[in-house]
Amino acid sequence: MSQPAPILGSMRFGSWGAKLSPTAVASLLEGALDAGIDTLDLADIYGDHATNPLVGEALASRPGLRQRLKLLAKVGIVRTSSPGNPRGVQHYDLSVRHLRAALDTSLRDLRTDHVDVLMLHRFDPLLEPAVIADWVREEQATGRVGAFGVSNFGAHALALFDGTLGIVGNQVELSLANSTVIEDGTLDATRARGAEVQAWSPLGGGGLLQSSGPLHEALQSLGNEFGLDAASLLLRWVASVPDTRVVIGSTDPARIRAAADACATPLPKDAWYALWEAARGYPVP
Repeated sequence: MSQPAPILGSMRFGSWGAKLSPTAVASLLEGALDAGIDTLDLADIYGDHATNPLVGEALASRPGLRQRLKLLAKVGIVRTSSPGNPRGVQHYDLSVRHLRAALDTSLRDLRTDHVDVLMLHRFDPLLEPAVIADWVREEQATGRVGAFGVSNFGAHALALFDGTLGIVGNQVELSLANSTVIEDGTLDATRARGAEVQAWSPLGGGGLLQSSGPLHEALQSLGNEFGLDAASLLLRWVASVPDTRVVIGSTDPARIRAAADACATPLPKDAWYALWEAARGYPVP
């Protein structure tokens, strides 16, 4: 059974990572498309608010590239250094006033008239779901926003939008280093609403690649069996969860192609559980 292609994350495009030029970003996006990856994950805060403009310049430099991509834009985090934050306190702001301004800025920076998915980047306990839903529907009616999603929302927080606004995805941390969303009900709650699980940090921040003990042994044994290196096997573990797409953070075209290949086929159930058990250090109940 073929799995959905991964999502390409942009967090490391700019100053938070590879410091790519607009030309390099455009080439990377074309390479991702050639590998079957057509969704680009963005956030207004990435690169200290400079990554969206970088991507916008890349898109403007290659006519037709924007039309081939689905842009997934996250908004709602205010960093200590973000413009218009006089107290310098990092916080989450899901007020319509902030969301509208963040969407305006994102569209301007990306040099586009719409985003395919707008996501709330973090849960804000002060959010007003009905007010947000009314605003999102207004933006959808104008064509500036396609679908709506959330990021880092727990099982109970998802319920706030029940009956008011459909959610197409929930972006959560999921890897063999952190499988909390499997055990606390977040993954089930996301899938139960017909939404996609979008797994960020699928390599556990890279720490899993330096693992030792049972996990290292399992990665070696199963990697040999399936012809995968450790990184590809870790990605396949995440991608094997139904209704789940991996968000990959690489800026290496070869690694992006390898990730797309790794995520295309699910692991057998016994191999999936063997890795989970090895990572947790105790048997699956």
